[in-house]
Amino acid sequence: MRTRLAVVIGVVAVAVLASAAVGPSTDDTGRDPAPETLFAPEGTDNHLWPYTSRTRSVDGRTLAINVVVRADSGEFRTALVDRSEGNWTEVEGDQSVAADSSPWRPARGAARYTYVAPSRNATGTWVRADYQLSTGTYLGRRIHIRVYPAPSGDWSAIQAHAEYWDWFRMRHTVTGIRPGARFLERDLREEPFVERVAREYHGYQGGGSDGWTTTIEFAGPLAVVGAVGVGIGRARARRSLADVALPVALAGVILGVRSLGLAVEEAVPAANPQILAAGLYPVLAVGPPALVAWLARGRPAERVALLAAGGLGTGVVLDLAGVGVRVVPIRMAIHRLGLCCALGLFALGVARGDRRTAAAGLLAWALALAAPLAGYV
Repeated sequence: MRTRLAVVIGVVAVAVLASAAVGPSTDDTGRDPAPETLFAPEGTDNHLWPYTSRTRSVDGRTLAINVVVRADSGEFRTALVDRSEGNWTEVEGDQSVAADSSPWRPARGAARYTYVAPSRNATGTWVRADYQLSTGTYLGRRIHIRVYPAPSGDWSAIQAHAEYWDWFRMRHTVTGIRPGARFLERDLREEPFVERVAREYHGYQGGGSDGWTTTIEFAGPLAVVGAVGVGIGRARARRSLADVALPVALAGVILGVRSLGLAVEEAVPAANPQILAAGLYPVLAVGPPALVAWLARGRPAERVALLAAGGLGTGVVLDLAGVGVRVVPIRMAIHRLGLCCALGLFALGVARGDRRTAAAGLLAWALALAAPLAGYV
């Protein structure tokens, strides 16, 4: 038994450490992009670094710029925020401001920067996103864009991406940048003020980019007009009610937190979604161990440990599927495996009446929860 316990604790520890080890670095050394990393978007007479950064430095590089709009920055902004049927919400820097005609509540996003130069060999400027927009739900899945009006000229660079709210990380996780660009294309392509939608190849990879940028060109006066579902499958089981209760309850906690968050978010649009998320997170943190302590006592130990780990894992998979996640980053997969192992170890100790094993499982659960909150996952 001690050997098994050591193996399970080792798996949890390795999962947490591995998920932290593959995380990105965000050191800021203040370095500007090299001239050869800049490209000139068609019709802009400027050169753009085709990425965004967490800092005013290439060392903070994150997602790629994937849309360039050739239009007066004010007209472009009006085209997005003044259409009541586009499901857009608006945020100014760090202060949220509701768009007058938008039925959605404000969104939030961290500050990001890109770099624009008048020519390839000239000194450029780090540009902070002037505003951010999103469509979808904060605690579910959304398309999120950051807009960078050029320091000179009538054009804007946009970083658009798809993301979902991760309850274990207590922040959004990006699933890709291509869906963001495609959404903007579909949203604007048929508008009367859009003259041309095309794709331009610059060849720079990284940050989710395949080397292509969407170019949207405005033509004339604005005539602005303005369009989530979650499917959950059923599980089959022919075991006793006691065997079914634990995994169903654990999966229900994961899915219930997501569903409740979305329901309250829709019912109370004025509520701050981050405060709502903070209020629901304790249910996610305390609920699974509490259910295990209640339902695992006196049950066959090995079986209940597998049911606990499997039930939590099923909930995680269904939750990710519900928000449209198809590809899971390796560090996140390792972390979720660590959570399942920790809960399984706790269930093993509860079922056996072994306080030391249960305490080890509970400690592993707490550490696995703390890792993403501390930024290690």
